[in-house]
Amino acid sequence: MPATQVLSRPALAEYYGRPAVRARIREYCGFDSGHSATSVFLSAALPGAPIPNRWTLHPRFPTRDLDELLDRGADIFRSLWDRDSLLVCFDVDCLNADRLGHPFARPAEVFRKLEPTYQAVCGLLVQHGLSLLPVMTGRGYQFIGRVPLESAIVHHVAALAPGVPDWHAMRDRRLPRWIDDRMSSLQARAYVGTGLLLEHLAHQVMRRAAGASPIPLVLNGTNVGAGGEGREAVSLDLSFAGDPLDVRHVRVTFGGYQLHRFRPDLYGPDVAALEPLVAVPRGSRTLDEMLHGYRSPAGAGLLAESSDARIPDVTEGLTALAADYEPSSLARFHRDFHAIEPHGPAAWASTYDRLDLPALPPCVAAPLAAPHDLLLRPEHLQHVTRHLMSDGWAPRHIAGLVWSRYGKDFGWGDRWMRLSPRARAEFDVRVFAGMVATGLDRGVDFNCRSAQEKRLCPLTGCPRDLRVNRDRLLARWA
Repeated sequence: MPATQVLSRPALAEYYGRPAVRARIREYCGFDSGHSATSVFLSAALPGAPIPNRWTLHPRFPTRDLDELLDRGADIFRSLWDRDSLLVCFDVDCLNADRLGHPFARPAEVFRKLEPTYQAVCGLLVQHGLSLLPVMTGRGYQFIGRVPLESAIVHHVAALAPGVPDWHAMRDRRLPRWIDDRMSSLQARAYVGTGLLLEHLAHQVMRRAAGASPIPLVLNGTNVGAGGEGREAVSLDLSFAGDPLDVRHVRVTFGGYQLHRFRPDLYGPDVAALEPLVAVPRGSRTLDEMLHGYRSPAGAGLLAESSDARIPDVTEGLTALAADYEPSSLARFHRDFHAIEPHGPAAWASTYDRLDLPALPPCVAAPLAAPHDLLLRPEHLQHVTRHLMSDGWAPRHIAGLVWSRYGKDFGWGDRWMRLSPRARAEFDVRVFAGMVATGLDRGVDFNCRSAQEKRLCPLTGCPRDLRVNRDRLLARWA
């Protein structure tokens, strides 16, 4: 086992040994006075264990294993699937494709770049009365709240979804045998509907923060072109909504954050040697207070003595957000998007498979010809979506095209046994198309130079000029 992982265990063992820390984690997981929790399962990143990538998931554990997992020095996650509530959650992170370790090695610099977006989020949450709990993590913030399943707004949000997602019918094959909970179709639809509302909130954040943020804002971890400090951006991440509810999880507040220590291959030995971090609620504290006082195990342990880590009830705020969403241009686009039915697998041979790839620019054809794993990367999905929209494709058919690529044997392994290829394709394309349709995406980086900087261009020396497509895209969707 690498030395960086050995060093992490005693520090977190002492921290996790504090009764207040365990009490806060149990609150966040919805434990009552006994051993049952509203979280359906836990997940854990364990020292020495393989770290999941885009193809795998953290292992799942029964909630009764919490104390054992803490004793082993794990990073703990709770399921988004909750027995009593619909959880509302999204992340705001600072990403840099060229300097992955910056958030850990230079946290003050990185979090100050993130601060205008954090303040924009907080201002909008106050405006909507949506009192999500902000939890500071290793690279940004996780915002979370809950709405009891019996609330009327859950039925209302469920009605925003176009139907029961296809992954709901296949849920039993994904569940470990020790999970005997059964998810209702209402909860599945409400989960999808929550994704629509958070997409609306993300648009508002991007519009409000764009003028104040020193770096670009993107959705769902989309890589950008080069800047002064590499390809850095603020990512508003609601990508969970494209996957089944029963496979997604979130970090627990007051849980350890050791990603940088577990992956020296990604972040380098110097970053991996840094101390463990702890995910802690920010509350009304200043950024400097958080950076210098509470992210270490010692500081977080003290904070746990006087904190409440229960996920707040945000019923009224979600109701207000839904009322704000429904007359919006994004909601109109969503209704138009879902009004078109994509071609199903039986028709792919005579529809999507007939797409003339050589007629497309190489940067667009490449992920469609070899989708493993280019067509899972957000920047490639955005590029394909923009180009095909400029050619007059309906966004739902672009999603159908991506679905057809996911549905063929391109070496996906068991990925689509755990996830839904249709739901994943429709969510990602819908998000990128919605930015164009509402005028949020003006194609500033839809050009050949940016495509090269984002590593989209295969550098074949093709004579295309993507600015032509950008102008046509904006004209079609003005």
